[in-house]
Amino acid sequence: MPKISIYVPDELYAELRRRELPVSQLAQQAFAAALADDANRSWIARAQRRPIRTGGISTEELMQAVDEEFDE
Repeated sequence: MPKISIYVPDELYAELRRRELPVSQLAQQAFAAALADDANRSWIARAQRRPIRTGGISTEELMQAVDEEFDE
């Protein structure tokens, strides 16, 4: 596993130490969460570029059917 150096503000580091939190583990979790968030944003962006499949009906007809379903 590679070692990296990261810089944090003094106050943040002091609070992490005061609470005896595992800095390396927290950093790894933050990196993993950032990568997952980026993957989700990329998936959403790709999905938004795809054309809407309506099964051969117009978008207006589809929206009307959805509205009617919610009214029931």
